Amino acid sequence: MDANMVVSIEYCESWNYLPQATSLAAVIKSALGAEVQLLSSSGGCFEVVADGELVFSKNRVGRFPTDEEVLSALNG
Repeated sequence: MDANMVVSIEYCESWNYLPQATSLAAVIKSALGAEVQLLSSSGGCFEVVADGELVFSKNRVGRFPTDEEVLSALNG
C-alpha cells in the first residue's frame, strides 16, 4: 500500500484504548506516511481499517495488535 492510503483506527473510548490507538497511529504515520484517522467507539473495539479493508480486529483475535503485524499487513 502507498502513502495515499487512509487508515482508520476505531478504538473503545469507555475502556480507554486511546493511548494504544494514538501510539499505533504515530507508528503508521512515521513508517508509511499514511493519513491515520482515530474513531472513538465502544464495546471493547480496536479495529484497524486501510482503504476500507479490515486489517486487524481485537474483537476477532482477542488481543491488541503488535506494531509489526499491522505494518506488515499494510505493506501487503
